[in-house]
Amino acid sequence: MSQPQLLSLLHLVLQVILSSSNSFPAGKKEIAIDGDLVIGGLFPVHEKGNGLEDCGRINEQRGIERLEAMLFALDTINKDPSILPGIKLGAHILDTCSKDTYALEQSLEFVRSSLAKVDETEYICPDGSFAIHDDKAFAIAGVIGGSYSDVSIQVANLLRLFQIPQISYASTSAKLSDKSRYDYFARTVPPDFYQAKAMSDILRFFNWTYVSTVASEGDYGETGIEVFEQEARARNICIATSEKVGRSMDQKSYDGVIKALAQKPSARVVVLFTKSEDARELLAAAHRLNLTFTWVASDGWGALENVVRGNEQAARGAITIELAARPIAEFAAYFVNLHPTNNHRNAWFREFWQQRFNCSFRQRECTSNTLRKENYQPESKIMFVLNAVYAMAHALHNMQQALCPNTTRLCDNMRPLNGKRFYKDYIIKVHFDGKCALPLYFAPFQGKRPSHHSTCHDLKTCQ
Repeated sequence: MSQPQLLSLLHLVLQVILSSSNSFPAGKKEIAIDGDLVIGGLFPVHEKGNGLEDCGRINEQRGIERLEAMLFALDTINKDPSILPGIKLGAHILDTCSKDTYALEQSLEFVRSSLAKVDETEYICPDGSFAIHDDKAFAIAGVIGGSYSDVSIQVANLLRLFQIPQISYASTSAKLSDKSRYDYFARTVPPDFYQAKAMSDILRFFNWTYVSTVASEGDYGETGIEVFEQEARARNICIATSEKVGRSMDQKSYDGVIKALAQKPSARVVVLFTKSEDARELLAAAHRLNLTFTWVASDGWGALENVVRGNEQAARGAITIELAARPIAEFAAYFVNLHPTNNHRNAWFREFWQQRFNCSFRQRECTSNTLRKENYQPESKIMFVLNAVYAMAHALHNMQQALCPNTTRLCDNMRPLNGKRFYKDYIIKVHFDGKCALPLYFAPFQGKRPSHHSTCHDLKTCQ
């Protein structure tokens, strides 16, 4: 089957899916900013829901802050005459609710938008009709995201079918290094091998040679703990028991995991390769059962204070891993000045505000709060979000310079944008020195180059 025939078939299948499942129901929030070129964004604005609910509470740091980092980067790029002069970058940002299946459903919107913008005379449906054209859709040049590895894997499997490039700012699963399967995927963070190695070195340094492990179900936790166990065995570290946290766990189930760990009294050190929500619930369970362990945790916990809030005693002595990153003073100044009265483009900001300050907009005191009064510490992967957006922008700039010389506008050579060429000739080959980030490049390492991690003890100091 030829490529045009394949795309026609995929287009038909997608139309059936969209017409039957209504992938973007009325009332669903999104951020849509018009531009000459539009970049998609996937962020865990909400935590995963409980039971039948897709979405839970607002994810303040890894959701709202990272999303605002993308918007901040786009603002900065659009004001920079050296990057895509005369061309405005827009955005289409969706919420993954920290759930891979939900994220996949949302990502259909990116595919629908891109297919709606192709030359409809080029793709003919089996009944002889032309592909449906929608002038209101955003044609997506590429996607920034996702955050969790299982989300990025699901989304990558969809986007590659339609040649839509993707750059993740936080997905570290080693599986994503397989370019035969994830051939439109790139990332600004290294794979799990490096933090698994760092965690094993920590255990060996303290002579902790008999430990238990807990992994979140999914690619991040399961693949990460598998790599860790390989590194641990190489250092003569024995695993007492290995537990798994399921996708839908209640309080009783988390208690069961802690009780299972307690059955190995000689293994007081527990290695966690879990999502932040699972780490928080495990600490809460340990607190309820009045049991203590020494936790050595991956960047799923990292430097997040909300993981230990309310369970400080259970977390005492914990050592967590986080990617080393430079503080971005410009973003911090931007974020603390955000307020519901000046931030109307973020569809989730009012919800975030009410949760952060435990207030309601029906009450006058909600608008009197300000982020400037807080001792604000930016989320640890803000730099990697900025790097991802800048990488996409620089790649688009290089492509425009090559295909549309002697003009500051888009030309017919970039309409529609060839995703395969964009990824292989420009994204993977991009190299730039960001003003607030380390030099970034993908080739030839494609995310495998050596990295630096911070070790956080008691979540108070990182070295």
